[in-house]
Amino acid sequence: MYLLATLGSSSIHFITLPIFTRFLTPSDYGIIALFALFGQFSSGVLSLGLQSASYRYYFEYKNDNIQDFKILNTSIIIYLFIIFFIGGLTIYFAKNWISATLFSNEINSNLIFISFISGCFEYFITYFTALLTAQLRSSLYSIIIFMRSILRVVIAFYLIFAFSLTYMSLIYAIIITQGILVVVLFIVNKNILTIKFSISLFKKSLKFSYPNVLRLIIGLINSSFDKIMLVKITGVVAPVGYYSIAQKSAYTFKLFKDSIDRSWIPFFMEKAHENKSDSKDKIIERFFEISFIYMLGAFALITFSEELVKLLTTKDFYPAMYMIPLFVIYYSVGIVSSLTIQQIQFSEKTQYILPASILGIITNIILNIIFIPRFGVYGALFSLIISTIIANSSHLYFGFKLFPLNINKVKLLSSVFLIVIFSIPIYMIMYYDFHFIVKILFKFSIFYLFVKTCIKFDYSSKDKIKLFLKSKVV
Repeated sequence: MYLLATLGSSSIHFITLPIFTRFLTPSDYGIIALFALFGQFSSGVLSLGLQSASYRYYFEYKNDNIQDFKILNTSIIIYLFIIFFIGGLTIYFAKNWISATLFSNEINSNLIFISFISGCFEYFITYFTALLTAQLRSSLYSIIIFMRSILRVVIAFYLIFAFSLTYMSLIYAIIITQGILVVVLFIVNKNILTIKFSISLFKKSLKFSYPNVLRLIIGLINSSFDKIMLVKITGVVAPVGYYSIAQKSAYTFKLFKDSIDRSWIPFFMEKAHENKSDSKDKIIERFFEISFIYMLGAFALITFSEELVKLLTTKDFYPAMYMIPLFVIYYSVGIVSSLTIQQIQFSEKTQYILPASILGIITNIILNIIFIPRFGVYGALFSLIISTIIANSSHLYFGFKLFPLNINKVKLLSSVFLIVIFSIPIYMIMYYDFHFIVKILFKFSIFYLFVKTCIKFDYSSKDKIKLFLKSKVV
């Protein structure tokens, strides 16, 4: 069900992209990207990463102490309402300064405040949809995610055709849709809410989540520093627009991966709580099964990124096709972290996530300062990939130290390596101009070799693929 919802929402994005790119320019997409960036950053910092606590403790309390979880969950929600209100007042009075200082006035100051409201809405949506997956309410989750995509597109099209709006059509559509979803999600999650506030349970949540706060802040800086620097250096938002289109297209793989993770993470937690040797073997077996699916999805998107951009956009957006594979490689690094982060989270020693976060942001900032002035958008992407690989190496070390698994680490790490190696000939085909049918044939041949190589590395086999398709992972 999770995968169907992802495929459905992604299909809507790709079907409507040709229409949007005929009414919106790369600069418009740049403004939308910066709009989303500030809201996500500001609300994420204020949340203190408490979403991770609610998700983690649901599995601990769901059987015998569900009432305690309701109180814990409600305590977190009350805190979020209070801190978002205070944060909103502060941002409202500082919006002019924020617009000038961070975005060189490329974003209207009024959009700064609207961006914060959108970020708060998005945080609640993420918070409650995560709890839906923890409760295994996959059908409801899928309906909500799919209807979100439909509603946002319908509202945006109405505003474009009825009022001739450009980027504001998408911004209004985003925030209206978010507001509706927040109300719906509060209603469908009322079974895990109450009217009580507990200081002790809130402190317990904070104790679990506070090590994640620095990681969260670092992650948000990691995802925003490059965009802000691009605006500062170039003085225009068009490069951010290319960056945004490429990121959105590559994000399809991230959504695909996340949809499987929503089944994988509860599976991991359930088996880890069993604390049996055969349970660990099942974790390893399942992880490599889903890794194979991740790798196929990632490389398929890389292989046909050129056709995707040329089919769905105008010539103004063609530079994005060279950026999509780099974004997919960046997201592919998360294949390993799908395992290692859960190992650390299960141990409840989340402070061990911090070294990777600190190392990642320092590396990213240094590389951005070096690469962006020389290579522009590509410099930002190279910095992102390198810093993420370095950071995830730390997750790998601490994950296996805190929750040991008897796993082939060479096989574990080769997933990203294989994707990178096979992407090189794809870039060469994209660069040279020859008949598109010949290009397609070459690309299918490379994709076939990629699949054969993955099977040779024992990521999967014909029997395992059949078993996976019959399973209830998705």
